[in-house]
Order: sequence, then structure tokens, then C-alpha cells
Amino acid sequence: MVETGFRLRNMTASDAGAVALIGFEAWKSNRVHRNWFEPAVETRVENGFLTFASSPDAEVVVAVVADALIGWGARDSREHPGDRSRGWDYISDIWIAPPWQGRGVGSALIGELLARMRFENLGVASIETDISNRPALSLYRKLGFTEVWQGSEFSPSLGLDQAKLRLEKSLP
Repeated sequence: MVETGFRLRNMTASDAGAVALIGFEAWKSNRVHRNWFEPAVETRVENGFLTFASSPDAEVVVAVVADALIGWGARDSREHPGDRSRGWDYISDIWIAPPWQGRGVGSALIGELLARMRFENLGVASIETDISNRPALSLYRKLGFTEVWQGSEFSPSLGLDQAKLRLEKSLP
């Protein structure tokens, strides 16, 4: 079911707590690997969301219903995080509160981030996810992203190596 009762806006400092909570709850709802249930991993991920939300070095867009955040997405430079001069053509985060998953929020956030990239005349957008994250991969493919790289990278927030898939989309 696609919802239309939410709106998108830029994140404000007062959104930090909700942004961190939504990211952490969404991550917990889709732990696809056994070692992601380890307490040390869970603590690192939660702290990572809190750190990011308190001082994001990216452009963050939130989805809101009746002044309550239900999801968020961020864009940045993949190769040069935080460096605005490099062109923020990388969708680094899409996190949707579990009750709102599958209701069009992720598609709307990605659409907004892509529109901002097009406005800046960026040629290609990229996004990554864990190779086992089937719902995300399905959404990204549905939105026209195609696979360009598969490999393993160390995830500082997990403290583990992670099998990832990078996808790209041309921005006409």
C-alpha cells in the first residue's frame, strides 16, 4: 500500500533523536546475519546512529506524518564523505520506521534525493546495501538502479566485514 499522507523536509537539529531511533529500529528489524544480533554489534550500530544524527555530515531529508518522523534518507560523496565540493551523488542512507516500510516512504525519499542530484546536474547516482537485503535491492531495482559492483568492505558501524552490492542510476 502506498501512502500519500506524509511530507518530506530537510532534517533539523531537533530531529536528531528521532532520526537515530528510526535508523536503529529499522536496522534491528532487518538483521540478515546471525552476528548482527551480538550485543557488541548492536551497541556499535546504535552509537553510530546517535553520532550521525547529532551532527550529520550529509544532507538529510526526513519523512513526516503529523509532526512525527517516519523515515529518512541522506546523500553525500561516497569517496569523500562530507566534502560538498565533490558532488553529493551517493545515497548513503534510507531508513524507514518498521510500521511504515513498504508504504512508499523509501521511494519518495529516494525520489527527492535524486531530484536534488538532477538539479545539481550530477550525472549518476549510486546507492549500496548489504547483498542479503532483498527488500532494499528490490526497491532500488524497481526505481531503475542497476548493479555495478559486488564485494566485501569493512563496516565501521558494524565492526565487521560486510558483503555489499553497489547500484547506480543515470540522471538524465
